[in-house]
Amino acid sequence: MSFASGTSGTTIQSRIEGSQIVDYILGARAGQVMTVDFAPTNPSAYFNVMRGTDPAAIFIGSTSGNSFSGALPADGDYRIRVYLMRSAARRNETADFTLNIGIGGAAPAHTASSDYADGLAGGPDWWSVAGVAGGDLLNVRSGPGTSNPVVGQLGNGDRVRNLGCRMNGQTKWCEIEMPGDQPLRGWAAGRYLREAATASTPNREASGMIPCALAVGQPMATCTFRVSRGSGGTASVWVALPSGGERYLDFREGRLVGSDPGMQVFQDRTGDLNIISINGTERYELPDAILFGG
Repeated sequence: MSFASGTSGTTIQSRIEGSQIVDYILGARAGQVMTVDFAPTNPSAYFNVMRGTDPAAIFIGSTSGNSFSGALPADGDYRIRVYLMRSAARRNETADFTLNIGIGGAAPAHTASSDYADGLAGGPDWWSVAGVAGGDLLNVRSGPGTSNPVVGQLGNGDRVRNLGCRMNGQTKWCEIEMPGDQPLRGWAAGRYLREAATASTPNREASGMIPCALAVGQPMATCTFRVSRGSGGTASVWVALPSGGERYLDFREGRLVGSDPGMQVFQDRTGDLNIISINGTERYELPDAILFGG
């Protein structure tokens, strides 16, 4: 995709249908600011921004909205992907849309214009996790590098305290901390961290008890949980297991999208109750209030 001579942007009007995915590719330089505004006729239509052929998005519309503005981390091609959410695609729905795309000059060095972890010192007090691929989680490691053990995982929308960043080779790593009853502290790749204004929003952090059973035929008991919420049903839930450790449940728009590695998960809804089955043996019952707040 290219812009008309003398311009730094373009407007696209088009349509998608069902499982169709449309990618718009443009080249840009590190530090240039990309802006994207998306106006669909179907609320289940969204766009993501990706770097080159990397499947991990640096912006996910379904969790972050229909507008993006950020300084780009490197020279190269960037993809703007337009799609329908899976539920709408299965119904073969359509969406007309208008896509406004602009590429500007480099942002001033003294501002956090990209809202991402693009500096090694200073920066915001809090980060928000963003750009993790749908259904995936961001690994938090004991040190700044992939060779260090994973000490926890975060999902899009999780907010963590900024403890400073450093380079490891060509990758920027940031030390972060998620406060709470069982605080998480470690290192995460800076490309997935976006500036957050505050530590939390009302009702974002909570803990309590939920009904649970850990074996087939076992009577329902209660398990302690804690939850960290984003917006619109984005939530990370940790359930304490009687044998020790925790079971992790990741939700987007109220839908279960992931759990601990290797787990087979299933979600069934009855009214405002989410019944979660793991590996066909474990059962957890979570009301919508845990995921959405209230």
